[in-house]
Order: sequence, then structure tokens, then C-alpha cells
Amino acid sequence: MFIQTGITVFNAIFQLFIISLAAGILTRKGVVKGEQVSALSDVTVNVFLPCLIVAKILVQFDPETLPLWWIMPLSGAIMVVAGLFLSGLFFKFRREKRPLMTLASMQNGIYIVLPIGQILFPDQFDVFAFYCFLLVLGLNPVVWSLGKVMISGKANTDIRLKDFVTPPLAAIFFSVAAVFSNLVAYIPKSIIASVDILGKATVPAAVFVLGATMGTISLRQMPNLKDILVVALVKFMLIPAGTFAVLYWGGIYESLPLFCNMLIIQACAPPATNLILIVKSYGGDSQAISTMMLVLYGLSILIMPMWISAWLALIN
Repeated sequence: MFIQTGITVFNAIFQLFIISLAAGILTRKGVVKGEQVSALSDVTVNVFLPCLIVAKILVQFDPETLPLWWIMPLSGAIMVVAGLFLSGLFFKFRREKRPLMTLASMQNGIYIVLPIGQILFPDQFDVFAFYCFLLVLGLNPVVWSLGKVMISGKANTDIRLKDFVTPPLAAIFFSVAAVFSNLVAYIPKSIIASVDILGKATVPAAVFVLGATMGTISLRQMPNLKDILVVALVKFMLIPAGTFAVLYWGGIYESLPLFCNMLIIQACAPPATNLILIVKSYGGDSQAISTMMLVLYGLSILIMPMWISAWLALIN
């Protein structure tokens, strides 16, 4: 069962790797220009992803059938805090290691998790995506506040309200508010269906942008081996193991199996690509962060299938 599931999961992730690799090669060869990648990234973040969020939440979110929905954003925040604490212990909470602590704790909650969920759970993808968006409701504010300060290496970095209010986060708040206020009942289904059509472009566009972004990373200076081992240990071993233990021995998977599947994928996902954008915008060691992320994404191709396969084999 483990081997069969492992092959399925590896194939799913490998499909994403092929698309990302092709995007990276096209970017490095200059076939796809940097400004084109930036434009596609902007359209994905500002149009496709918000449309996907709005469509899925308006259709899937029902507070009466999911009264404990608030656990999902709380889970995202707890996962990050746990990663920061564990990596901080290894790095002795030294200021110069704060960027590495950020990489060890703040995962790519959308761009890598959604495509994997779409391949592994095609019949339940709408609900899977909905769970992801609620989790990001707790993850995103931490990334753009605490993550911004830590990865830039500047304790006095200004934190502005507009850094929190990204189109995807605004889409989440709007959708949740529309459900609670019953505004959703007055939105024509044809409009929601049209928004959903645009949202379907999110996954392929996001995978391409991810690969293109990785393709721009320079390999001139690789990270320190000890730092790689510490970050990888926390990101790919301790956080997934802790999540695995809580969900399984707590019996949570019996009542919320798909949510638990999503959390396991989140727990072993590589760092958020938004962290590169934060470094470019607010300062920090762009070369060191980029090369570390490239190493971690390479490791995730091998490690993620192991954790996901072990989980699916155990609960099935």
C-alpha cells in the first residue's frame, strides 16, 4: 500500500516538477522574459487566485455544517509558530539566523499544495481548495508581518497595513463575509460560475510561475551545509512528524479526513515563494535566501511523497 501510494504521489509531484523545470529552462534561455513572468505572476495573484478563492468559498463554505471552521486558520498560524520555535532552538535564536528560521517555518500554502491536491483528490478538489484558503487566512498575516521582519534581517522594518491586504487575502475576507451576511444568496449563480472559470487557470499558471521564479536563481554561492541540514530537519522532518502525530493519535482524521490530508501536505511543503518577493521588496540577502530555497524545493520532490504516502497508507 505504501509503495503504491508513494508511486502515485511521486508521479503527481513529478508532473508539477516537469512543468516547473520547463518554465525554469525557458526563463534561463530567455525564451520567456522576466517581465512576462512578472506579468503572469501579477495576473495569477491579482485575478486568477482571487477568483478561485471566491468561487470555492461561496459554493463550499457553510458555517452550519462546519462550525469549527476557525480551527483551519488557527492551524496555519500554529504550524508557523511551531516551526519558528523549533528552528530557533537549533539556531539559538541568533539574529543573523532569523531568515533561515523563516524558511524553516513558513510554507508554500497555495502554489505547491493546490496542484498536488488537484492531482491526488480530483473529486474533492473544491473542498480541498476551500480548506487551503481558510488555512491561509491564518498563515498569510504571519508571513507578511513577522516573516517580513525576520527574513529582511531588520528589526526596525516598517510594517504597513497594505502589506497584509493582498488580493487573495481580500478575496478570502470578502467571501467569508458574504457567506455570514447571506450576501451570497443574492449573487447570481452565473456570476459565480464565470468567476470559477477564471479561477481554473490558477493551478497551471501558479506552477509555471513557481518554476520560472526558481529558474532565475543563481547557483554561484551555495548555502552552508549545516544550515541546510537544520532547516531541512525542521521543515521536512519535525513539523510533518508533529502534525502527523497530532492528527493520527488525536483521532482527528476520522472526522475530517480531507482536512487532515491537506494539513499533512502543508506540513511538508517547501517554503513560501512570497518570501523571495519580500526580500526583493524590503531588503535582505537575496542570493542566500534564493539558493537555500532552491535546495529545499529540490529536497521536497523526494521528501513530500514519503510523508504523504505514509499518511495515506496508514489511514486507508
